[in-house]
Amino acid sequence: MTEVRDKRKVRYDKNAVRRKFQVGDLVLVLATSKPNKMAVQWTGPGVIESQLSETNYIVKMVSKNEKTQIYHVNLLKAYHQRPERINLIVSGGEKIQELETEELAIPYPVSDPNIYDFERIKGDSALEGRLR
Repeated sequence: MTEVRDKRKVRYDKNAVRRKFQVGDLVLVLATSKPNKMAVQWTGPGVIESQLSETNYIVKMVSKNEKTQIYHVNLLKAYHQRPERINLIVSGGEKIQELETEELAIPYPVSDPNIYDFERIKGDSALEGRLR
């Protein structure tokens, strides 16, 4: 039994990912109280308050009125906040003063659905006899 147990542990540990969080880290928590147990729903972000043991953490959920709860490490994953989106147009060689005074021309797509002459396209095509 011990030999089989050791072999299984070695096989499991090859693909296992060890997660470790520090106090103050932002994490997402796996919601387990869904009607469909196969549907994965991550909630959060929450903040790690403290570590109880190697596998258990106390997490304060900001969205749940600062409520704290104990979670196993398998129910947590690190939260990475997306950077804010900034639109910036950089032009090489021009002075900054010239860019401030000039008005930037941004092309917008044409939304007219009658822009294409489908009869002409159909006539120019080799498939004219097949199209109706």
